[in-house]
Amino acid sequence: MREFPVFVPAGADRVAAVVTAPDEAPRGVVLLLAGTGRHNAIGSTLSARLSELLAAEGLASARLDYAGSGDSPGLVPQWNPAEIAATTAQARAVLDTAREALAVTPFAEVGTCYGSRIALSLVEDPACVGAVCLAPPILDVGGLGRMGRQMRDRRVGAFIRSNAALRRIVVAPLRRVMGARRPAPRVFAAFAHLDRARLVFLYGGRNAHEDHFSGRARERIEGAVAGLPEEQRARFELRMVAGGPLTTFDGLAPGEQAEILDLVVPYVTSFFDGAR
Repeated sequence: MREFPVFVPAGADRVAAVVTAPDEAPRGVVLLLAGTGRHNAIGSTLSARLSELLAAEGLASARLDYAGSGDSPGLVPQWNPAEIAATTAQARAVLDTAREALAVTPFAEVGTCYGSRIALSLVEDPACVGAVCLAPPILDVGGLGRMGRQMRDRRVGAFIRSNAALRRIVVAPLRRVMGARRPAPRVFAAFAHLDRARLVFLYGGRNAHEDHFSGRARERIEGAVAGLPEEQRARFELRMVAGGPLTTFDGLAPGEQAEILDLVVPYVTSFFDGAR
């Protein structure tokens, strides 16, 4: 196994990344996309451990710190899974660098939480053979939710929250009109590519709400997939796993971490069966 730390230009940003390659010529590249929590070992602990296991399977990988996190310089005003254009461009730049350096075309992805949104946005690339998404948030916070976050630390917001009458007069009508959560377009757009790519959504059974999973989320997913041809439906899997939440791999017991790794690696390697 060989590892190459690099700084990759991505527009106005430069992001720290590590490309890991097996000793032999790789049969594909796996883009490892962390969430927005603690970035260590470039990307995350999950990304670093997956890179070693995938190399043993003959697959290269690339992992990165988004601009403003870990070893990548920059500032991030806020993390919003509905606004991923900049981080998607960074991930794409790292992926293209790895594919060019290793002279490989097909790629797969493993994304956690925020990172899964980036992964799903890249599924449209014809060279993508599949993505494993851990705790993917499939519903966006609506206008009211964003407004609530913006007002949380402001006096007017505090005043409205403290007054039950105002909450009924102001908040309740807005909630009905604007809605708290809506299906994320980028997530559901990825289902259109199940004709060639596989998608796996994994959620933890313990504290599933921390993995952004709910009955409403399941209904939205099942409704989107139900209208697809049978062959495409077979290329999608939603799976609840014991333990969790999967948003915090570092916080899981060693045995649970091993179970997640043992689950993810076979999915990813199977994506490349027959890929060129």
